[in-house]
Parts: sequence; C-alpha cells; structure tokens
Amino acid sequence: HTAMPQSHHRQHKPRHHAQHPSGHPPAKRKVNAAIFMAIIGAVFGLSFGWFTSERSLPWSLFATVAGAMLGYFFGHRIDRSAGSKG
Repeated sequence: HTAMPQSHHRQHKPRHHAQHPSGHPPAKRKVNAAIFMAIIGAVFGLSFGWFTSERSLPWSLFATVAGAMLGYFFGHRIDRSAGSKG
C-alpha cells in the first residue's frame, strides 16, 4: 500500500510575530470623531452656503463656521457615547 498524499494546506508552520522593543505593542492612533465631523460639517456648510446664497462670500463663511461647529458638537457626542475620553 502507498500512503495517501498529505494536503499541503494542512501543514501549518509556527508563526512568530514581531515584538515591539519595549515588549508592548505600539499604541494605535484613535480617530477623534469630533474633529472628523467638524471637517465634514465645514465642507458641507461651505458648499451649502455657497450654492444657496448665490455665491456670497460672507454667507458662505458663516455657513462654513456653523457647519463646523455643529459637526464638532455632534462628533463630540459620538466620542462620549463611545466611551473615549479626551
């Protein structure tokens, strides 16, 4: 009798993961929802203000600031509900 061929998919080699020199993994950078939402709100506010005010610069700037503020406060609430303190 001949032995059944072994599947090469079943041969698992031990994997050694690289360790950080201090013994601790590097800290991952957390995305701050407040800043992200402020940027999204500012872009949305700018486009909204620009097109609805017939391209008036003062109203576009006002809408940009208002959108950024609303985005920041909304993102800050997301951060708080997610439990990330900052």
